[in-house]
Amino acid sequence: MEPGNGFQSFVGVSLREMDSVALINRIDTKFVFPHSRLEDVLSGMESRYSVLEIDGVRVHPYDTVYFDDAVLGLYLAHHNGRANRLKLRLRHYGKSDVAFMEVKRKTNTGRTIKSRKRTSLPQRRLTEAQRVFFNNQTGAIGDTWRFSMQIRFNRVTFVSFNPSERVTLDFSLEAQDETGNVQFPGLVIAEVKQGGKANSAFLSRMHELKIRPFSVSKYCLGISALRNDIKKNNFLPQHRMLKALLPQLNHGTL
Repeated sequence: MEPGNGFQSFVGVSLREMDSVALINRIDTKFVFPHSRLEDVLSGMESRYSVLEIDGVRVHPYDTVYFDDAVLGLYLAHHNGRANRLKLRLRHYGKSDVAFMEVKRKTNTGRTIKSRKRTSLPQRRLTEAQRVFFNNQTGAIGDTWRFSMQIRFNRVTFVSFNPSERVTLDFSLEAQDETGNVQFPGLVIAEVKQGGKANSAFLSRMHELKIRPFSVSKYCLGISALRNDIKKNNFLPQHRMLKALLPQLNHGTL
């Protein structure tokens, strides 16, 4: 099964139906694996999950523009292992005109909390309203935030209503900044999003297939792959694991 085939064996659900499982405050568990394992991962899951479908489409493009300070302090907080950290982004969802400005917080209890507000389609320069939103959410003053990276990928979203859970599969990742761009062919990033610890068919399948949780941030992965002038020592083991998993990755920065 290759990403993009429509995942037609799953029952489709609307965005309105899926919104009942918003999980703005949640626990995340991430995995990475090659496309070649996708069929095994999803086999038999049709009875446990439905798939988001909008206008007959199940594979949706996402376009995300990230912002950081002048020294990439948000990236470095993650690299340095700070338990409480932030990501600031503008995200365009699918082919619609729906876009949000978002602050994604990781807490020292391991939870992810997302604050967001509707906005105009993402650009690499913040509007005044976007700057005010980010400053209010972070306590920053003045013109602190500037464009750091843009990442595009395709996503399929699965949902379980009992227990409440979302599972996203992201693939066809491409990151770019003012210095260039990198792609991650053949890589699938899966993320299980739960309100609390609960039985999960997807987590059980990952355990059965011996695919272990893998801590990865698309933002940090993109920055560390694009930039040679940034601290990345703590991400090098992650890079080596990705290259072992996907030998076709051939980025000099990795």
